[in-house]
Amino acid sequence: MSSKKEIIGNYEVINDREVITRREVLLMGAMAAGGLVAAAPAFAGPSVSLAQAAGGAKATSETPYIARDFSALAAKKMPGLSDNQISQHITLYQGYIKKANELNGKLKDPDLAGPNATYAPLREMLVEESYAVNGVVYHEYYFGNLGGKGGEPTGDLKAALEERWGSTGKFIDYLKAAGKCMRGWVVIGYNTRGNHLSAFGLDMHNMWSPANLVPILVLDVYEHAYMIDYGIDRGKYLDAFMNNLDWDVVAKRLSYSRKHPSGVDSTI
Repeated sequence: MSSKKEIIGNYEVINDREVITRREVLLMGAMAAGGLVAAAPAFAGPSVSLAQAAGGAKATSETPYIARDFSALAAKKMPGLSDNQISQHITLYQGYIKKANELNGKLKDPDLAGPNATYAPLREMLVEESYAVNGVVYHEYYFGNLGGKGGEPTGDLKAALEERWGSTGKFIDYLKAAGKCMRGWVVIGYNTRGNHLSAFGLDMHNMWSPANLVPILVLDVYEHAYMIDYGIDRGKYLDAFMNNLDWDVVAKRLSYSRKHPSGVDSTI
């Protein structure tokens, strides 16, 4: 009997049976630094391989954060999101990878002198590590749920959105309005406390990151996400985001969040 094998997140799925194949340690590191229940789903959508990393690099104890290769998004010709806009955004994400690794190294043997909640070298590095790591994590969610054809969700995802927001149309209006309210991110996720979907807004990567939430849809509303294409017209960018949202990726994230509420490793 032949085996049907698929890699999704941390799991090797063989004939619908899941077997953990990835080290959990990187996930736990990202959880501690970012204050999240999970780091980020590995569901990258049809434009990015689940196992693809830039240059074929692999994580080590010295460089635990490896940039995933999202260059296919820039070449995808997404309507309303130019190659230049996406390429510049990917470059910014790669900068967070670099700083996350740099701070990881410095925190192995930090200066412990004068610990203080107002200012201390250790305090500053711990705060900025959470900023850099969440900058990695949330961008991987964001790029991962781009590259689709927009439209509306179906199946279990549609039902979950309707249960929380009444209809998918109301949810889309809600998401766009939230996108105009926040300065950094809108995070839609599976709430492991209430077993339902929830929405949170962040003004910075490490500001108000929700606990007990596994993100399934992440929207970047920092100016760097849209100003090349739209200047200060965020509304047009939000329309373009919805037109390129990959609902299949969001649905897979929801499905696996329900089965594995500790999340999956975004470094795949």
